[in-house]
Parts: sequence; C-alpha cells; structure tokens
Amino acid sequence: MRIVLRCDPSRLLRWNLWVAQSLAEMPGNEIFLSFATRRRPLPPPCRLLVEFERLIFDSRGDGATDPVEDQLRMFPPHLVGEIDVLVDFSGEGILPAAGRVLTPSFNGVPGEVGTMAALAGDQELLVELYDTARPAEPWRAHPASADRELFSASLDGVLACAAELIAKAIRVGFRGASSPDLPLPRGRTSPALSVLCFAHAARMSARKAAKLLDALLRRGRSWAIGWRLDETASLLDKGEAAFQILTGGSESYVADPFPFRHQAQNYIFLELVPYASNRGCIAVATVERNGKVSTPHIVLEEPHHLSYPFVFEHSGEIWMIPESGESRSVYLYKAEPFPYRWTRVACLAEGLEAYDVTPLFQRDKLWFFASLRSWKSTSWDMLGLYRAEGLTKPWRAHFKNPVTIDAGCSRPAGALFQRGEWLLRPVQDCTRFYGGGLTFFRVDALNNLTFEQTPVGRIVAGTSGCHTYNRHHGLEVIDLFGRSRAGQEISIAYQPTNPTLKGRQHSGGQLLVRS
Repeated sequence: MRIVLRCDPSRLLRWNLWVAQSLAEMPGNEIFLSFATRRRPLPPPCRLLVEFERLIFDSRGDGATDPVEDQLRMFPPHLVGEIDVLVDFSGEGILPAAGRVLTPSFNGVPGEVGTMAALAGDQELLVELYDTARPAEPWRAHPASADRELFSASLDGVLACAAELIAKAIRVGFRGASSPDLPLPRGRTSPALSVLCFAHAARMSARKAAKLLDALLRRGRSWAIGWRLDETASLLDKGEAAFQILTGGSESYVADPFPFRHQAQNYIFLELVPYASNRGCIAVATVERNGKVSTPHIVLEEPHHLSYPFVFEHSGEIWMIPESGESRSVYLYKAEPFPYRWTRVACLAEGLEAYDVTPLFQRDKLWFFASLRSWKSTSWDMLGLYRAEGLTKPWRAHFKNPVTIDAGCSRPAGALFQRGEWLLRPVQDCTRFYGGGLTFFRVDALNNLTFEQTPVGRIVAGTSGCHTYNRHHGLEVIDLFGRSRAGQEISIAYQPTNPTLKGRQHSGGQLLVRS
C-alpha cells in the first residue's frame, strides 16, 4: 500500500516521524512524503513555553513537537504514481488525488496548535481523524493530560495518541465508498493564544511551587486503602457502605488492593511505595474477622517499579501478575509458598509497555486487558486487548488495538466480575487526572474483532481520587487519594449511571457476553 504523508515544511515534527515509522513497520506499506506549498509554523509563544518547561523543570527531550527534518526526509518524496492513502498533516486543503484521505484535527483545528490552545485554555482534549472512507464517523480519541500544569508533557501525550489513532485507522481499514465532500474543520488559531500560553506558564509555576512546598511540609495527600468484610452484600448491592482505612504510615503509601482468601484466611495484596525510594513493591496484610489488619509485609521487590498485584488461582496453583510496565515486560509469578514467597516463572509479553494487566478466563479463552503506552503518551488512555490459548502461551493482539483511546474508559481498575447477567469491568476515570475516579463498565461484546462496553455506575468517594475496586469472598477493597488516617472509617457510595439498569449479584455462573 502506497501511503503519502502530506507535511508542512515548517512543521516536520517528531510525532509525524512516529506515524511514518509505525506505518513503515506494517508489511506491504511504502511510505512517501509530500509537501504543502503554504507554511504555518508553530506559534513562537508555544515553542517558548515548551523550552521554558525543559529549562525550569528539567523535562526530558525528544518531545513530540521537536523538529526532526533530517530524519523525516529519509523517507522518499512522492513524485509520481497512485496514492492509496494520504495522511494530511498540513491542513492546506488542496491535496493530491488519493484513494483515501485521513486528516487529523485537534479540538476542531487541523494542526497541533489546536491542542496547544486547548491546553492553554484548560479545555478537554479531543483528537478527531477525518476519513474519506467513513465520512459519517470520524475516528476519535480523548487523550489524558499527563499534567495540566506541565504543558509539554500533555502535548506529547496527545500527539502520541494521535499517532496511534492514525496507525490504527490504516491497519484496521474500512471498506466503504469514499466521499470527496467530507466536511473538515478549518478553524483559525485565536489571536489570544500568546496571552493564554504565557498565562498558563505563570499559573503552572505558581502551582508547582505550592505542590513542592506542600510535599516538603509533609502535609500532602497520598493513597490509602479502604476495606470492609461483608459476605452478604457488596457496595453495589447496598449503594453505600463504610470502609476502614489502612495507610502506609509516615514512611510510605499504599494503593492497588487485591483481596484473596486462602485456607479460611483473608489477605490484602497491595502496592507499597516507600517515600525514600519512590519505587513500588508488593506487600500483603492479613485481615482478621475481629476487624484487625496486620502491618503490610513486603513479599516482592524488583529493580523496577511494581504495583497492581493481580493474584489469582489457576490449575491448583496461586499466581500473581504485578504491573511492571517500567520494565517493558509482563511477568508471571508463582507462590512458593503462599503468601510470602513469589518466584518469577515466565515472561508473558516482552518489549510491551503494558500497565495494570488484568486477565479474564472466558470459557476456553484467556484474555488480557492492559493499559498501553506508546512513544510519549501517558499509560492512562489506551486500552489493549490480547488473547492467549493458555496462561503461559503467546499473546495475540486484538485486531483493533488499542481498542479504546479515551482517558475516561481505558485503564483497568481491578478484576472483571459477574453481576447477574452482566460482566462488569472496573475502569479508571483519568479525564481530570490520574486516578481521578472509578467507573464500572458493562462488557457488551468481546471477541477477536470487536470490543464494546457501556458505563453503568461509578464510585462516589468524596475524596480527590479512587482507582481500584475488588471483591473476593466478601472482602471488598478500594483505594482512595486524599488525606486520611489509619483506622478511620469513610462512607463510600455507588451511583448507577441509569438507576433503571440493575444487575443481580451472584457468586458464579457462565460469562454472558456476546462473543
């Protein structure tokens, strides 16, 4: 397939290179460049703000908007011949003839400046990819903002998602009639963008200083765990329930709780992060029926960060898949013996930056849900699905990976569970910030070609964040971000999206999902 990237010669940027490289890796693709006659360089205030952040906050280089003209021009220019797909980065409007045209738009503007204006104006982020092969339905992504106070990091994340969206659209394809009359956004940059950028820089500097001072005074908020033991009804059944608080004390914080019962004893596996190292490890606490919880005991440490200890039983053994995205691998551990000793027995996926891997055993299939990170995106807004024939068998990527690019409905937040006829999936809501909330989604379709989900309710914690929910044999756990103390009791509520939609909790049964 002959693919031409239509570029503005004044904006040959790294994220364009990401697109070119990912498309070139697909078998059968030939990548060419074409250049617009009109130049629309990035506004100087935006470029200045990115450089300012790197100077003040020591941000890493290799950003999405860095000029990479020499590297991009290594791809040959398009001189003659038919074009199967044209990707228009220029927004020029007058384009060469092509069988299919893809035009990215950022908050209604055909160019990176649309995201810059949205970030400076504190707006929600939206990427739309207009496709002449599907004129009635552009491809869409709702990227996360890595740090609203750090302009360059959020910009990098949005453009990384845009690159992934373009690659997905070309890989998945669409067999339909093309339409040359597709309406494309032709917005203009606001003349006030310079003022917005400098105002953003001023706000950002003040907020960063305040956060640093707060941390130094040790009055900052942190993650803690809430737990309750009730074998009769879950939070979703009751609508509201009281949770006891478990903290990491003055030297660490705890999050990502996973309950497990073994030989009539309840345990909570969790992420424990010492403030001194700021590197997560896996710990376990015991829960007694008299309401006492032991001090978390570290059971697994690695040179890289660990969190999200997904513990489960399979084939008569107890296993764990902790989050290890920093290592760019997914590892499987086995309890030898349970619960204080864990041995790494397999690498399930190598070279994959996958976060919060969540397995689902579905009849004769095994699915893995994972939050993906590409280039300089966050790890909060892209959901990948993988299928395997067995626990240690090779992974096969879903046809439409990433199946979602949306900060509000992607990153896993706990084990999937059956509730009546529904299979529910806890999901992090990172639209405001990482771990800003937790929503339950009903899985409507899950097969080799399709994944569909619908929101049915969310946790209302009255705190600044919540990003994990699990329940196992009556032991129900969540995590909370805010100011809390050990032994404190906090009331947590479940709020259905549509009160008329109610599932029935039961302990077992087959997975009832269209497949």
